[in-house]
Amino acid sequence: MKTERKSISSLILQIALGLLFLVSGIWSLQSGNGDEIAGAIRSIFDGDIEKVLVVVFAIIEIITGVFLLLRIFVFLGTNLDKLFMLIIMICWIVCIIMTDVIGPNGIINNLNSNFLNFLYRFASHLLILGAIIKVSE
Repeated sequence: MKTERKSISSLILQIALGLLFLVSGIWSLQSGNGDEIAGAIRSIFDGDIEKVLVVVFAIIEIITGVFLLLRIFVFLGTNLDKLFMLIIMICWIVCIIMTDVIGPNGIINNLNSNFLNFLYRFASHLLILGAIIKVSE
C-alpha cells in the first residue's frame, strides 16, 4: 500500500511540475514577460543579454516540462534520467537565487518591504524544488 501511494504521489507531482514548466516556458517565449524568472532576468540585465537569457530560460523550462511529461510514458534509462533531473534541479536553484535573492522582489533588493510576500513566494519555490527532488528519486 505504501509503494502505491508513493508512486501515485510521485506521478501527480511529475504531471504538475511538467505542466508548470511547460506553461511558464511558453508564456516567456510568447510575451517575454513569462513568469517570475523572466522578471528577475529583466531586472538584473538589459538589452540583448536580457532577451537572450529570457529565451534560454524559457527553452529550458519547455524542455523540462516536456521531459517530465514524457518520462511518465518513456523510460530513458537511469543514467540519462538522473542527468536530466540534475540539470533541472540546478536550473531551478539558479531560478530561486535569481528570483528570491537578487531579483527585484528578492531579499537583497526588497528587505524591508512586504516580507510576508517574500516568504510566501520563497516557500512556493522551495515546494517546487522539493517536488523536483522527490520526482528524481
